[in-house]
Amino acid sequence: MNLRFRPSPIKFVYLLASLLIFLSEVYAQVPVGSVRGQVTDPSGAAVVGATVVALPLDGPSSTATTNRDGMFELKPLVPGKYTVQVFATGFAQFSVKEVALVAGSPVVLNVHLAIEEQKERVVVSDSTTQLDTSSGSNANSLTLKGKDLEALSDDPDELQDELTALAGPSAGPNGGQIYIDGFTAGQLPPKSSIREIRLNQNPFSAEYDKLGYGRIEILTKPGTDKFHGQMLVNGNDSAFNSRNPFEGAAAQPGYHSVLYSGNIGGPINKKASFFFNLDRRNLDEISIVSTPALDANFNPIQFTDAVPNPRTRTNLTPRVDYQLSTSNTLTARYQYFRENEINNGVSQFNLPTQGFNELNTEHTLQISDTKTLNERTINETRFQYVRSSSTETVLNTTPTVNVGGAFTGGGNYQGNLLQTTNGYEIQNYTSIAANKHFVKFGVRARIDADSTEKLTGFNGSFTFNSLTNYQITQQDLQAGFTPAQIRADCRGTSPAGTPICGGASLFAITAGSSLVQNNYADLGFYAQDEWRLRPNITVNYGLRYEWQNQLNHQGGLAPRLGIAWGLGKTKPGSPKAVLRAGFGVFYDRFKQQYLEQAQLLNGITQQSFIVTNPDFFPNLPTPAQLAAAQTSPTVYQVDPNLRNPYTIQSGVTLEKQLGKIANVAFTYLNSRGVHALLLRNINAPLPPNFDPADRPLGGDTNIYQYVSGGDFKQNQFIINGTVRAGARLSLFGYYTLNYANSDVTGIAGGFSNQAVIGFPSNQYDLALDYGRANFDIRQRLFFGGSIALPYRFRISPFLVASSGVPFNITSGVDSNHDSLFTDRPTYAQFQAALANAVANGTVPGNVSFHCQTAAAAPEIPINCGLGPPRFSLNMRLSKTFGFGKKAGSAANNAGGPLSGGTFGRGPGGPGGGGRGNRGGGGILGGGDSSGQRYSLTLGISARNIFNNVNEGTPVGVISSRIFAQANSLAGGPFGSQASNRRVDLQIVFSF
Repeated sequence: MNLRFRPSPIKFVYLLASLLIFLSEVYAQVPVGSVRGQVTDPSGAAVVGATVVALPLDGPSSTATTNRDGMFELKPLVPGKYTVQVFATGFAQFSVKEVALVAGSPVVLNVHLAIEEQKERVVVSDSTTQLDTSSGSNANSLTLKGKDLEALSDDPDELQDELTALAGPSAGPNGGQIYIDGFTAGQLPPKSSIREIRLNQNPFSAEYDKLGYGRIEILTKPGTDKFHGQMLVNGNDSAFNSRNPFEGAAAQPGYHSVLYSGNIGGPINKKASFFFNLDRRNLDEISIVSTPALDANFNPIQFTDAVPNPRTRTNLTPRVDYQLSTSNTLTARYQYFRENEINNGVSQFNLPTQGFNELNTEHTLQISDTKTLNERTINETRFQYVRSSSTETVLNTTPTVNVGGAFTGGGNYQGNLLQTTNGYEIQNYTSIAANKHFVKFGVRARIDADSTEKLTGFNGSFTFNSLTNYQITQQDLQAGFTPAQIRADCRGTSPAGTPICGGASLFAITAGSSLVQNNYADLGFYAQDEWRLRPNITVNYGLRYEWQNQLNHQGGLAPRLGIAWGLGKTKPGSPKAVLRAGFGVFYDRFKQQYLEQAQLLNGITQQSFIVTNPDFFPNLPTPAQLAAAQTSPTVYQVDPNLRNPYTIQSGVTLEKQLGKIANVAFTYLNSRGVHALLLRNINAPLPPNFDPADRPLGGDTNIYQYVSGGDFKQNQFIINGTVRAGARLSLFGYYTLNYANSDVTGIAGGFSNQAVIGFPSNQYDLALDYGRANFDIRQRLFFGGSIALPYRFRISPFLVASSGVPFNITSGVDSNHDSLFTDRPTYAQFQAALANAVANGTVPGNVSFHCQTAAAAPEIPINCGLGPPRFSLNMRLSKTFGFGKKAGSAANNAGGPLSGGTFGRGPGGPGGGGRGNRGGGGILGGGDSSGQRYSLTLGISARNIFNNVNEGTPVGVISSRIFAQANSLAGGPFGSQASNRRVDLQIVFSF
């Protein structure tokens, strides 16, 4: 049964107004003897985990730790004069004397810390791992900065893969989401310009539209009150690497990569600072093809090739922070991105003729204004403009040849592309600190104006069921056979039991206009309150409303609730354990790309035709041939009743502090996906006979309709652990046990991408596809960190492992005549194909199958194959040399540029930069600090240091010559496409 949260604007306005009226009751300040405030960094972003100490003239001191919003409160305090000190790793110590406290009147103290250069010293503080009941201090989150970042790759593509692994699996097929300085679009910034990375913070907050588990927040570096800079060169050569095992025995072309990076930051004047970063990557990469094919004599072979795939990337990022007044901070950031790729699109089954050249550019402008309205209220306004352009030029425009279970050759079916998008995002958030409540409310609006010209399918495409089918066709064409003779030439039967004869099974072609323009908009409102019900109990509750255009059902309410209960108490006053529970509804958007697909392929703007059993291969048909053939026009539609998919998630977490420097968290998550998206051919031939002439809407048109009738259920058990002992030692990791079932067959998407929507095997019975989901990777393990060694050496491990990835098994034949090759074989057909593969010795021992089914079942279960497990250990070793005079503090206790007690926060997540957990390490990256003015760091990093072969997903088409075998490396965090193990050398100069 689907749980529905029906949108009602009137009800939403009433609920929001009621919530705000109730929260306004807490504005009246209750007199308390206390000191409270917020701790921020030079950009105005909240400093999390800072230690605040109040020292009286007589008697014991009082200590507090800032929460995820940088907020602290010291109470109860005896009236008198105090010295208040603030300590935070990576910042200069703050101290203010003669703070007079009067009975019944709290003192508000907002502290602005200055950055301090890190000296070679050991600082062990329990504040880095101590527990707290605030909503954003969940111990299963992770904050990386300073030395923690050294475990990550400097390559931007690998960095994103590693961040995905770090964040862990998000529920459902859609992946997590990346925020960059609080915004949800734009390219990932270079690692050298990243100040801090926060993962999985406050997972049930109403501030965010997407799921909290799997969310990544990136904060970029501001300037400082002294000039600092860094220059980096990172290089790799094929001579350092091990070969890709799927490359074959042919001579490997040489390849190499070089990454240049430089940045500088410092003061502009007393109220302003800047940071500037420039990256250039030159990558002479290769792409590996490994696929069944035919040689020049039309004999089956395993074709392998290494095709040059050179790429260049330029990234330029200036940022300016300016303090307009003591209560108002303005931040502006611009990023220019340009990437040029040659011979893209060649890999695995795709022959070199599939290559295309690609050029992507992007201009991003971000402006954030943070203003203190009064001592308890701040308001943040943010604006982002992104202009992106993409050009793809195919290298071959002949018809595509798609051979099931084997290669894709001929021209590239995607065709040329020219796309320009102007994206606008505006946010306004207000935060109110009022006694036991911390209230937030705000709005975010986004508009994407897209213009795309694409020639997908204009070159035509021939489909063959199998390599043998294609082989017969080519041999008979060479012998001069007529189309009728070719189709009559049958040689045995397929694993699905059908005769293997000559001739293509399908031909598809598209014609018409290539231009589509679409204006896409979405809107989100939220209000929430973090209520400190008792000193050891915090309740976080809120409500969010989501809306998007171009759908009949455009919005929905998303309630969120969280509670944290502190158990026991340590000597510093923090709880020994925290029990958390949360619940939330999280909506996904129906993506613009699907709206444009339906807008183009509507049968008017573009016409798409499918010809069954075409007799004109390898030539394009003449208009007369096309008119005479048995064609099925194809159109795309959006179901008028389509609803935005959403996930209902609930979870329970037990957090436990282990000694002074470690903690562990145990989490159970239950997720239910409602209205999951899929494509259906709603005019496919009707069961049980699947006669092409018997269709529910008549005619012969294939109507591919986006519908929201899918479902998934997922259960996850997660163990997180963190060890932090100052700058010397930082370790973190997690283990996940995952079970997920679904009836949608889309391919799991990456960050900020909807899953690639797929078709069911039977257009009229989704229940046949309910089973193990393709995102049901049963076990995952991650471990990383940074360890300082003697003589200024530092080692940074990054380990990632997972059990096998489930994969679907298909027959390679369109048995139900729906023009789709999603049919799965019967159990008997599968057994016969598997027995044949085993007899030929082609089934790897690390691939398994769980395809047993009831005797009456029409086909085997979905995703009943299981690929091999994966394991990779990356390691970075660096050595730092210092020279020049000893570096002093970057600022005195009064603060440097932008100081002055501003209450505001700079760019972060929605509602402020304060989204962190307890994090260690300094602001500045680079090698281990030498404590001197200049430092030179030499580093070496190895990716997949043990040279373990992490194979990609095995081939699931039973008619393929390589059924059950992988023909590529896994990629992602487990390796690269060109090599199995890669070694990089690096040199960094910092001042």
